[in-house]
Amino acid sequence: MRQALHIFKKDARHLWIEIAVTLLVVAAFTFTSARRAFWMADPVVNRNVAGMLLTFLLPLAWWILIARLVHAETLPGDRQFWTTRPYAWKSLLAAKALFVAAFVNLPLLAAHIAILLAYGFNPLAEIPGLLWSQVLITAVLVLPIAALSALTTGFVQLLITGSVLCLALVAWNIGMPSAGLDAGWRALEWIRSYYEIAVLALAALAILVWQYARRRTAAARWLAVAAVVLMALDVLIPWTAAFALQSRLSKQPIDPASLRIDFDSAKQWAARALIEKGDRVWIEIPITIAGIPAGMSPRYDGAIMAIEASDGSTWPADQQPWSHVTTRDQVLWLQATVDGGFYRKVKDQPVKLRGAMYLTLYGNLRVTEVPFSAPPMAVPGRGLCTATPGAGRKSYYLICSSVFLDPEGPATYSPFPADLALDPVNSHRTYIAAFYYPFAAFTAATVGTTEPLAHLRRDFEIGGLRLGDFEVRQRVP
Repeated sequence: MRQALHIFKKDARHLWIEIAVTLLVVAAFTFTSARRAFWMADPVVNRNVAGMLLTFLLPLAWWILIARLVHAETLPGDRQFWTTRPYAWKSLLAAKALFVAAFVNLPLLAAHIAILLAYGFNPLAEIPGLLWSQVLITAVLVLPIAALSALTTGFVQLLITGSVLCLALVAWNIGMPSAGLDAGWRALEWIRSYYEIAVLALAALAILVWQYARRRTAAARWLAVAAVVLMALDVLIPWTAAFALQSRLSKQPIDPASLRIDFDSAKQWAARALIEKGDRVWIEIPITIAGIPAGMSPRYDGAIMAIEASDGSTWPADQQPWSHVTTRDQVLWLQATVDGGFYRKVKDQPVKLRGAMYLTLYGNLRVTEVPFSAPPMAVPGRGLCTATPGAGRKSYYLICSSVFLDPEGPATYSPFPADLALDPVNSHRTYIAAFYYPFAAFTAATVGTTEPLAHLRRDFEIGGLRLGDFEVRQRVP
């Protein structure tokens, strides 16, 4: 421990300029983010350019500091002066970890606490989010740059390696669009993100320990390549498997057999088989789901389906469950694109729709009245909210600030207490116009919130449909 403290003090003296710059950027980030709390009273506060700039500068300052720290005792090669000291590898690694904790993690933790206080949140009530946010930022922004620095001999080599990785990532996303964030995953995106974070963090940690303990750079570099390949394999994770995992996290057990899925005969007018260009047919079938427990509302996450003819031939849909169900104009549709040849073969005979519906049931409705111009009020599931009346008190702005988790973000099913973000507070502004309620005189904003209670898969079979009865042709201008 004495040797680790000696190395820590040496690094602090040697890198005092980098430390000072990093702490200055953290202070500026804290001030800018805390100043956003004045949105509640002053929407004119400038919150764009400075905040966006500091969001890029803060990780950049960390990366430079960490790279300089690791390169102070270069690991690749066998001619380093420090090996003659000699330094015990555990002491050296402990000193570097202590340095990062002291000048990266602790200042950021202090910044998050200051920002929460500025918004009126109690930091003691947000300890899980504070700690998990540190875990995510360490896993994604700290460990990878430390591992890359441990595999390179200096800043120039690190810059070249980083540039190559960035270009490879860009090329991958251009060549394989599905490798990036897919909007179809929506609330399940957290599963794929955490897979990538876990692979990235474990590989970086293994590289660091291996390099400091053995300094086998070639093997460690191959481990880095393997980690990149494993991260790219996230595109192979089936959406259905992700939903099955999400179902295990349901808060309330509900038997899927209690739900009944059938053709919505009352909205038969909405069914259509649209003949499109390229010998394709777009099928939309209105359906209804009965048996949803009282006090719950459904969110339709996706569906898999196949169209089966009377002779047993089928047209399977592709593997994108989120694209086969939608709600529009208070109608729930199953939808798919069918080959024209198959459609012409089966359109005049009864067919069956077989598949499975994936849905999430929301419940525990809580209604909160937020009086106009009152101090921020706690709204379950939304954070702290204020309401500002408009002209004539027939419209208002509702501004809500949530901590660590974004209630309108893409990963709303995540069970973890924080998302990956530098700023701990997410603010959303909603405008309610007077013409929606022409005879109402508002005195307060009414906010109703629910939470996901159960994630269900319900198999279904709908028979007796003739697709030709719904046929329409696309208008050609």
